[in-house]
Order: sequence, then structure tokens, then C-alpha cells
Amino acid sequence: MKLGIDLGSRFVKIAVQNGENIDFHREDTVFFYKNRVKRTESTIEIDLSAYGADENTIITATGYGRNMLSFANANVISEIKAHYQGALHSTGEDEFILVDVGGQDSKVIYVREGYIEDFVMNDKCAASTGRFLENACRILDISLDELAAMTENPVKLNSTCAVFSESELVGKIAEGVPTEHIGAGVNESIARRLFPLIRKYRHKKIYAAGGVAENSGLIRFLSEMAESDIQVIKNPQYNGCYGCLWY
Repeated sequence: MKLGIDLGSRFVKIAVQNGENIDFHREDTVFFYKNRVKRTESTIEIDLSAYGADENTIITATGYGRNMLSFANANVISEIKAHYQGALHSTGEDEFILVDVGGQDSKVIYVREGYIEDFVMNDKCAASTGRFLENACRILDISLDELAAMTENPVKLNSTCAVFSESELVGKIAEGVPTEHIGAGVNESIARRLFPLIRKYRHKKIYAAGGVAENSGLIRFLSEMAESDIQVIKNPQYNGCYGCLWY
């Protein structure tokens, strides 16, 4: 058995491989650290016996929380390596751009001839992350699915900081701007922040991963800016843990 684990800020994604069969699971991050981490006086271990894991199970972990604890029974790899392998095997392609938008950061990886040619990350600003999308939905009192459907007449959002962007949303509501237009503006503004990361590679085969990839409105805006039909890879939010299985 092999386990791939993506320790995200909101959810922990788990890929369980038994032979050729792979299952995916998702757990709340707080629940995971309370219930799936075994601590002794000298070691900290991941305990996924609930999924059938034992002392012979190969565990590889990545994600935002990979450096928070030093797990004695897990191989830890970078998010770039995990997402690269996940996309490489999901797409079957050897040259492409991968856009991954996580809860705390966003990253773009350029793969050429089957290897990582270059990558760029935005982990300094939350305004182009899943966390900002969730906060925007809370302010607008809509679901993520409802937000994904909003693409018409996007209102211009100028703030580049997540905190100021949220204040700007409240201001638009106060002005009486329709929620649909504000939601479209949220999708358009994130695409606008991601586009410069893609543009530098000048390649037209682009894939999207991460939970935010399921936001069709954002993907539509980003596709228009990149002049490319961006494809969402299979099981996009599990790409990181899936990629861990290849180490």
C-alpha cells in the first residue's frame, strides 16, 4: 500500500493506492491533526490505520503543512514536485503549463520534455487564493457554486490586497451593484492576478488543478486572457496527493 497526503490549510487530501486501485479521501485539517497524528515522547507519526495503513505502508506527504511537524514515517516532498507528477500522469502530456490555486497560495509550473523547466509561486498575497474566494462568498452570501456561475458584466475590483479587496466588496454592495456583477468581478480579478504568472511561458497547452479549478467562471476568464482553452485535470483538488504516489 502507498499513501499520498496533501496537508492543506483547510483540508487534508489523501490518495490510497492498493495495487492498481486508487481511492481519494478528504478530511478537515484540524480533524486530521487531532485524530491522524500519533505523538510519543520521541516521535510524531501519521496514523492512517483507518485507511488500512500499517508499518509497511509507504507514505509521502506534501502541502502547506508539510513542514509544521517532522513526521518519522513519511517522506516529505515539495508541492511543486507533487503537483508536477500528478499533472504529468493525469494528462499523459510531457509539455504543458500547470496552474494550481490552493487555499494559501497559487503556483504555475512549466513542464517541458517531461521535466520541470521552471515554476513561479505567489505565496505572499492571499488575493489570488481559495481563501479569498471563500471570504468573498461569505461577504456576498453566496455559495462557491453560485460564484462559479457569475461571469457577466464583471465589476472592476482594483484592490490588490485580500484585506482591502474584501472591504471593496462591501463598498460595492453598499453602492447597490448587483451581486452577480460583483461575483463576476471576483472571478475576473483572480484571473487577472494569475495571468502574469502564465504569460511568461508562452505555451498554449494549459491545465488547471486545485479546488479553485472547479470554479468555471475563473477558468473562463483566465482562458480568455491566455487565449487558450484551459483544461481542468481529472480530480483537480487531489492532484497533489496523487502526485505523491509517484515518489
